Amino acid sequence: MTEQAFIRKALSAALLLLAACGSKPPAARPPNFIILWCDNLGYGDVEPFGSNLHRTPNLNRMAREGRRFTDFYSTSGVCTPSRASLMTGAYPQRIGMAYNERDQHVLRPISPYGLNPDEVTVAEALKQQGYATGILGKWHLGDQLEFLPTRQGFDYYWGVPYSDDMTQEQGQRIALRGGKTMDADRWPPLPLMENETVIEAPTDRNTLTKREAEHAVAFIEKHRDEPFFLFVSHAMPGSTPTPFSSETFRGKSQNGPWGDAVEELDWAAGQILDKLVELGLAENTLVIWTSDNGAPINREPGNLARGSNLPLYGPGYSTAEGGQRIPMIAWMPGTIPAGTTEQELASTLDILPTFVHMAGGKPPSDRKLDGYDIRPLLVGEPGAANPRTRLSCTSIASNCKRCEAGLGSCFSRLIISNATRTSSPETAGSPSCLTWSRMLGPHTMSRPSIPTS
Repeated sequence: MTEQAFIRKALSAALLLLAACGSKPPAARPPNFIILWCDNLGYGDVEPFGSNLHRTPNLNRMAREGRRFTDFYSTSGVCTPSRASLMTGAYPQRIGMAYNERDQHVLRPISPYGLNPDEVTVAEALKQQGYATGILGKWHLGDQLEFLPTRQGFDYYWGVPYSDDMTQEQGQRIALRGGKTMDADRWPPLPLMENETVIEAPTDRNTLTKREAEHAVAFIEKHRDEPFFLFVSHAMPGSTPTPFSSETFRGKSQNGPWGDAVEELDWAAGQILDKLVELGLAENTLVIWTSDNGAPINREPGNLARGSNLPLYGPGYSTAEGGQRIPMIAWMPGTIPAGTTEQELASTLDILPTFVHMAGGKPPSDRKLDGYDIRPLLVGEPGAANPRTRLSCTSIASNCKRCEAGLGSCFSRLIISNATRTSSPETAGSPSCLTWSRMLGPHTMSRPSIPTS
């Protein structure tokens, strides 16, 4: 063998060895996880769940290539409790996130309350499996330093710490009406944060969805060679009567600001799916698209300017079906069967145990979790069923006495036994913070009449 031939052969062997020792191909790694989570978006707001008003071509594609869950529930009709359950796999009553005297059911700016750092979040559980973790958008589980996402398992945070309507101006209006207990007169301009630093105040709400999508694409690019968990917690459609959207989408829908916001959220989902396909990550990435609770809706029949929960009964911010039953699409080409529908009962509680099991780990065993591993439902295993047959619901505390008196303003729905737990000092031993009813079937729930006065 000549010297040149020997050198060529040695170089080839070295290159093969380097390739073998380098990063594993995506299929050999644990799956990536992305949650696309909308704020106050209703069951009937997108085409895969019946809307003929909003154009959502990217979600249509996601449903064609993935699996719709028609009986998917949050644990509350309002933001903070539902987000706490997603993060921890536990009912908000278990972890003290259903209610507090200062803020009531959702955390307000500069609150001393937040998600206890001793809770194990889905981000922390996945970090133990070697995942890079990031959250973009709305947090709403505490704005003080010890409660921020960077102290709850997320490597990177970019977004607003609470709802988009909790502005300095809104605080002043609440203070004038006597809302002193919430320190409303001290609310700051709505901050945009990066990690633990305020980078913009007040933030430009018109561009939040656009920038969330851009940061999501950048996060995927950055972590393409390692397993990652990305929580895209959109701030829109949000809690303002007229949601915000960028110039490209503003005024372009058939349903005013609400429709504009929904169609931009659809665009954002498309940007993220396209990036996964471009980088060859689609078949190794589970994407869950859903909402935190139902849309607030207008009282006027047929007016969809504040969203649609059709064909379900009732508004967001309640325990009606329309308040807690939410649209969900799961997408993972080659693993999740395309163009299919799942009607088993499932919940945001199931996210943590499902993701951790799929990542090769085990959920925390030193505490009670209320979620289940629903991978068999996701992949369409024959005969798969969720072990859960019932769900708890969180009512609005101001209505609880009326509910207990049989006046029905809480829209009672489902219950689990022993839902009030000792770990929640605000609710322990206080069943008045739950509505109590018997489940009649997977689609037929008890719906007390609404008082007329």
